[in-house]
Amino acid sequence: MKVQGEYQLARQLSGMLTKLAQALPLGDRPVFVPIPRFGARDERDPRHFPHVACRTLSVEFDGDSGSGLLLKTRRTPLQTQLSDMERLKNVDSVFELSSHAADQLRGRTVVIVDDVLTTGATVCAATNVILQARPHHCLYLTLARSRATIRSGL
Repeated sequence: MKVQGEYQLARQLSGMLTKLAQALPLGDRPVFVPIPRFGARDERDPRHFPHVACRTLSVEFDGDSGSGLLLKTRRTPLQTQLSDMERLKNVDSVFELSSHAADQLRGRTVVIVDDVLTTGATVCAATNVILQARPHHCLYLTLARSRATIRSGL
């Protein structure tokens, strides 16, 4: 989708992700938090799958879209170009919570949403930051896993 510019797929794929999410223990009013891009000003951008998916999920599950709660503090190289160890270093300390995030996440089910899980480095970095807000549960929802992830058992 993002590599070949097939952005219209984001809505269709969000619908698929919504069906997968029905099996999750979401509870009342979950918060769907997208993995953010650095410097993104308009989170309604139809080209960024995590944000599109969070809007769809929040409507479907009567929850909240957590766009803008998790921030990416610096530009990083694409994870696809890096080794496993480089991926961990690449996202180390790259996320932070917005000033009002703790109030919106505390005691709630938080679902981190991203497009692809490869090594788990991004979701681990994001989870570590989100857990500072003391959510009731913190889950991760992704559309795809890489072959390496499947072989590793993640």
